[in-house]
Amino acid sequence: MAGMFFSFINDATLNAQELDYHFGVRGGVGMSTLSGFQNNGLKLGLTAGGYAKFIFDENNSIDVELSYSTGGQQSQKWLDNNEAQVKVYNKYSLHYLNLPILYQYYFTDILGIEGGLNFRYCMAGSLKSKIGNESWHSVSFGKDSYNRFDMGLIMGVYTENFIPSDHFFVSLRAYFGFIDVVKNVGNNKNVSVQVCVGYMF
Repeated sequence: MAGMFFSFINDATLNAQELDYHFGVRGGVGMSTLSGFQNNGLKLGLTAGGYAKFIFDENNSIDVELSYSTGGQQSQKWLDNNEAQVKVYNKYSLHYLNLPILYQYYFTDILGIEGGLNFRYCMAGSLKSKIGNESWHSVSFGKDSYNRFDMGLIMGVYTENFIPSDHFFVSLRAYFGFIDVVKNVGNNKNVSVQVCVGYMF
């Protein structure tokens, strides 16, 4: 993919005057977790936003997006309590503003690949927990307890012809964060998978 990218940069420089661009919207669902946490589990989330696509030729393009997404994880484990076992539930909820910048290569009329960096800002975060049948307790993250900025790698595949229309597309992406979410608790980076449907105007 690196060879295709550098070849694309060279061709794009020579043909910048022929640049075409489109705007669109995309949204979907995803599953996320925090790597490294003990008993970590998957959490269902949503994403929605808009994008600008800069098309250099029939194969090469750059995709710049601005979107909102939810993330985090949920888990449960058994603990011994006075010779009896009780189940402990934890839910980490994160709300992100995302700015992905992706290189896209469209192989055929069916399949394309994409990859790049995602720059993220966490607008809010919280932890909900409960023990056994007790009520849920929610605590919002303090500004010094977690990293608001996150950055990571996006890799994915997409198709613009799966639906019989020139405007719709479907994408499948994986995200791997580089920065720990919660401070001073060891490795706990964002990992997620998204399935989205989009419309290009």
